[in-house]
Amino acid sequence: MALPDDKVDEIRSTVDIVDVVSDYVRLKRSGQSYKGLCPFHDENTPSFHVNPEDNLYYCFGCQKGGDVFSFVQEMEGVGFVESARWLAERTGVSLPQSEAEEEAASHREAIYQALRIAGRFFYRQRTQSERGAPARRYLSERDFDADTLKTFGVGYAPDSWDALLTAAQEEHLKPEILHDAGLIIERNAGDGYYDRYRGRVIFPIFSHIGKVVGFAGRILDADADQPKYINSPETEVYHKSDVLYGLYQGKQAIRREKEVWVVEGYTDVMALHQAGIEHAVATCGTALTPSHVQMLDRYAQRVILLFDGDEAGGRAARSGLKTVLSEGLGAYAVTLPAGHDPDSYVKEHGADALHQHVANTRSDLPQFMVNQAREAGRMQTPEDRVEVQSEVVAAVAAIPDANLRREYVRQAADVLDVPPGDLLADLERQREAQQKKQRRRSQRSRPSPPPPPQDNAPPNASPRTPQPGENGSDERETDRSYRVLPEERLLLRLLLEKGGRMIQYVLSHMALDEFSEGPVRKLVQCLMQMYKDGSVQPDRILRGEEGPVLQQLAASVRVDEYSPSENWEHRRDIRVPRLNERPYEAAASAMTLLKLDRVDDALREARADIRRADRNGADDLTELQNRLMKLTNLRKHIHNRDYLNDPPTG
Repeated sequence: MALPDDKVDEIRSTVDIVDVVSDYVRLKRSGQSYKGLCPFHDENTPSFHVNPEDNLYYCFGCQKGGDVFSFVQEMEGVGFVESARWLAERTGVSLPQSEAEEEAASHREAIYQALRIAGRFFYRQRTQSERGAPARRYLSERDFDADTLKTFGVGYAPDSWDALLTAAQEEHLKPEILHDAGLIIERNAGDGYYDRYRGRVIFPIFSHIGKVVGFAGRILDADADQPKYINSPETEVYHKSDVLYGLYQGKQAIRREKEVWVVEGYTDVMALHQAGIEHAVATCGTALTPSHVQMLDRYAQRVILLFDGDEAGGRAARSGLKTVLSEGLGAYAVTLPAGHDPDSYVKEHGADALHQHVANTRSDLPQFMVNQAREAGRMQTPEDRVEVQSEVVAAVAAIPDANLRREYVRQAADVLDVPPGDLLADLERQREAQQKKQRRRSQRSRPSPPPPPQDNAPPNASPRTPQPGENGSDERETDRSYRVLPEERLLLRLLLEKGGRMIQYVLSHMALDEFSEGPVRKLVQCLMQMYKDGSVQPDRILRGEEGPVLQQLAASVRVDEYSPSENWEHRRDIRVPRLNERPYEAAASAMTLLKLDRVDDALREARADIRRADRNGADDLTELQNRLMKLTNLRKHIHNRDYLNDPPTG
C-alpha cells in the first residue's frame, strides 16, 4: 500500500538521521555535520558524512548517499514502504490504514505494550526486589556483570502464580492482551489466568530493531519437575523462526566483522558479548531456518556455527551448514572440546583462546560431514564411503551459486580423495532431481492465476504519487566514476538549496551543455524541467524519485561542507563568497569559473589544431587563427563577467 506524501514528509521531519545512523555507525561531530567509518565499504579513514540539517548522508569513498529512508533500506535490506513503517514505529508517527488494518495494528501495538511492561516488571524484580535474590545469586555465580545483564535486560519472574498478572492489571492491561502476548495461561476450568513464568530467570527476546517480542525463562530450582527452559509461544508478534537472540545487541559488530557466530544458548550469547565477542547470536529454541539466514545476510558474509560436541550438536551443525549454504552465505562449523559450551570455554580460557580455536578448527560442509562420518565409523567399507560421498554431493548440490558449488566440489574431492569429475557428474544428477522436486512442490502450491488486467483504468481512478524506487525511470547507471568540477558542485548545491529563483538566474546565463556530460547535466536538466513545470521540488531527487544516481549526486553536494577554495582567487583572480554570505554572487563566480574551464578547453584544442596544421604544411591558417582570436576575446568577455549582461541563453 502506497503511503501518502504528507505522512512521508511527517516522518522525514520527525526523525533524526543522526540517531538512526548511530545505531550502525560510530559518529563524531565534524563542524555542522557528523562523520564516521562508512558501513557500506571497508575504510580506515572516515569518509562517511551525515548532515542533520537536511537529514542526508553521503560517503565520499564509495559515493553512496541519500536520505534517512534510503539509509534504512540499505542497512536493513527492505523496500521504501517497509523503511517508512520502520521509521514511523521508531518516531511514533501513525500511518493511515484500512479499518481492518487499523484494528489489527491496534491489537498488535497492545501486545507490544504488554511485552514492554512485562520486560520492565521482570527487570525490576531482579534488580530491586528481595524476591529477586535467587536470580541475582545465580547470575553472580555464572559471572555475569551488571553491564551485560543490563544490555540484555535480564530479569526475574517471582515464584508466584499471579505476580505479573497483578502488576499488569495495575497498568490497566486486559488479561486477554496478556494472553495473546504469551505472558499468561488460561486455567483449565476457564475461570481465569495464571502467569506463564514463575521462579525463573527471564531473558527478553528483542526484534532486530529493539522491540521486546517474547521471553525465555530458565528454572532456578534444579529439583523442580519442569523443563529447564520455557519460551514464549508463537504470537502475533513473535515467530521463533524469524528471531535471533542477541541480533539487536550485536548487529553493528556483525556488520563490522562481516561474520556471525551462531551458538545454542542465551547465556552463550551473553558470555561471548561480555568477553568482547559481540558478533554472536542464538536461535530461540529452534533449528536455524532460512528466514534466520536471510536476516543474517543483511549484516554478514560468513556464518560460524559453534555447537556442542555431542551427537545432537553435530546434527544441528550439519543441518545449519546446509541451511546457510542454501541461502548463499559462507558456512563453517566449529566443535568445542568435550564438556565445553561457548559460555564455559570463554570464561575458562578467554576470548583470544576461543578466537584461536575457531580459526584452527573450523570446517566447511564437506570436511565436517566426512569428519562426522569417520567418527561414527561410516568410512570403513567401500559401501559406506559411497554413501557418505552421495550425502556430501547432495548437500553441495543445494548451493544456489554455481561458482560456490564448483569450489565446494573441489573441496569435497580433496576430502573424499576422488576425482572432481566423478563428483561433478553425480552433482548434476542430484541437482536435476532437486529441481524436479522443487518444480512439483511449486506446482502444488501455485495459486490460481489472477484475472486478466483491464485495458482501461476506472473513470474515477486518481494518479498516485510514485514512491521512491517505483518511478518508471530506465536509469540504471551504477558508474560512480563521473567527475564533478568544484564549481559545478557549488552550483548544484545552490540550485538544490535556493530553488526556483536560483534556477532561473543560473540557467538564464548558462547553457545546459556547459555542464559536464552525464549525471551532472541530468541533474541540472531535471531541475530545469521542474522549474518549467512550475513546481521545483528538490526533495523528490533526494528521496530517489528521479533514480539512485541523481539521488546520490544530490546528497553528495548537499552533505559536502565544501567552501570555495582560496586558490580560485589566486589562480584566476575570481573571489567566490561563502554560500551563506551572498549566494547569487557565489553563483556568478562559479558560473564564471565553469565557463572559463570550457573556453580554456576550447583554446587548448584550437592551439593544437594550429600546430597540427602547421606541421602538415597548410598554406592558410587564417580560419584557425580567427577561431583562436574569437575564443581569446570570449575568454576576456567571460572573465569580465560581461556575459551577465547578455540576453538569456534560453
